[in-house]
Amino acid sequence: MTKNLLVASPYLNNIGGTEIEALIMAVYFYNTNSFKTVTIFTPLICKNKFFKEIIGSKNIRILHYPIFFNSKSVLFLNKIFKKSGLKIHFLEYFYWMIISIKYNSFFLLTYTNCSYFFPLFNFYNEKKKYIAKITMWHYKQLPPSQKNIYSKFNNIIVFNEEQKLFWIEKNLLRKTICMDIMIFNEPNLLNLPPKKFEKDYLVFGYLGRISREKNIVDMLFLIDFLNNQNNKKCKLIIQGDGDISYLEDLELLIDKLNLKNFVEFNRNFINPLQTHFFYERVDVFLVTSTSEGGPMTALEAVAGGCCVLGYNIGAMQARFGSFPYVVNHNFDMLCHSTLSFLNLSKYEKQSIVKEFRDFYKLELSNSTKAFKLSQLFK
Repeated sequence: MTKNLLVASPYLNNIGGTEIEALIMAVYFYNTNSFKTVTIFTPLICKNKFFKEIIGSKNIRILHYPIFFNSKSVLFLNKIFKKSGLKIHFLEYFYWMIISIKYNSFFLLTYTNCSYFFPLFNFYNEKKKYIAKITMWHYKQLPPSQKNIYSKFNNIIVFNEEQKLFWIEKNLLRKTICMDIMIFNEPNLLNLPPKKFEKDYLVFGYLGRISREKNIVDMLFLIDFLNNQNNKKCKLIIQGDGDISYLEDLELLIDKLNLKNFVEFNRNFINPLQTHFFYERVDVFLVTSTSEGGPMTALEAVAGGCCVLGYNIGAMQARFGSFPYVVNHNFDMLCHSTLSFLNLSKYEKQSIVKEFRDFYKLELSNSTKAFKLSQLFK
């Protein structure tokens, strides 16, 4: 039987972890030649040209619901069918019926209460492969109606062992497995020269979406602690775009803490295939999120030869818990760990980041994950 794969994402417009992971998976499976066709589905039309640039000449299509699904006449018909007792939109029903006929393998990016792919399971076929990838670090039980759908997956992939245990015990989904994500641009990141720590200051960095759950205020308070309270010389580069109101709040806090000379905002988008230029400038990458899946950027930073310091969030403990300073349970611990790292000699810093990078190559590289992922579709 010819194998055709559909990689599905709830959204594909902003440059975020879920969107990038969908693209990574599609490109990876395309390059393996394991499938005759690889297609990406997202409900709304993809207007971001970046995704198409990454795909390039690869024969990977991006599907979305037809635009006329939102026409007044179709919406009117949906209301009529809903009043008659049908729980799904009739055009969506036939759309997913065609999808289920055309594809026999499905890699679905999702999270608790995400339901965009549910119509697919009206045509569930036990001979086909259904893999779910949970993209958010949320510990929320599934409603009974959703458990029924998730029970049909061949495997459910989560970020870490703690999350796996939750899904098995609370959601009673015993096919849950733990597997980390792959990253874009790995060859260029691994080819960056090692950090020498010869300057009289350290550069901290954050790359990603500017949003409140990223808790960037703690990064600013950390620089205040280091520079203003402990007379260190540190800089912070914040690279990304997002919530304008949050960005304005951050700028006010920078003024309040007298950090204007130490914080650099770059709101330009960085193509994920060019991230090595960012990590080349950074010594220490910060992860201070209140809600997180990975993050993917922490893996990129380690591959690029940076130290990573942050909170016990997402997969941080599972990935880096064996290393000193990296995983901290609160802001005071983060301050203490960061100060301890800064007080090391340059040779001690070099040794730590070398061990860090070697560990990535051995345990966290794309090649170590690719084989495990491929086995799920056997």
